[in-house]
Amino acid sequence: MLGLRLDAEMTAHLDRFSKATRRSKSDIARDAMREYLARHTVDEEYRRQVRAIAAAMNAADLAQVDAVHDDLMAGEPNYDWSSPV
Repeated sequence: MLGLRLDAEMTAHLDRFSKATRRSKSDIARDAMREYLARHTVDEEYRRQVRAIAAAMNAADLAQVDAVHDDLMAGEPNYDWSSPV
């Protein structure tokens, strides 16, 4: 369970959108949160990978860069970037 406070303008916008789409406000909020988390989870994983590769490159050891890359890519899901989240 999550309580969420919205300002009057956002509440009115959500009410109108909910009625127009015939969806509950909870469904709209849940979908928005799901999309937000999916987008930012991928962003944070990307940042982690970039930091790890940059750290290995600063060591000027190409073998270490390759090892970090292989480690990061092992078990990575095969993202389909052509379809919307």
